[in-house]
Amino acid sequence: MSQRRELAQEQDDTLGLEDAARVLRLGLEAMKALVEEGTVPAVRLNQKHTVMLREDLIEFLRAEGRRQAAERKAAIGKRPAANSEQPAPQRARPAKARRISPPDLAAYEVKG
Repeated sequence: MSQRRELAQEQDDTLGLEDAARVLRLGLEAMKALVEEGTVPAVRLNQKHTVMLREDLIEFLRAEGRRQAAERKAAIGKRPAANSEQPAPQRARPAKARRISPPDLAAYEVKG
């Protein structure tokens, strides 16, 4: 492999904020927030340059994907299956009372 190609490959291993946001399909402000929270590890080289490793972004995606999958699995585990014989959960509020008598439509009659 040529020296130029090796250098290009090394540079691809690190990403700036814009490139990292593109990899995660986020806006720049959302990416900055993840870095500020410490959710995604990054190095601030000076006031203008923040750099992170591509492998850290991939690890973040893997960890976040596993966390969200576990949440979905836990949520699904708490509710009965659609084909189960368990009664449906009760509504939080009672249903509205149905109208017993028909409405008075005399005002809408056409006199001719």
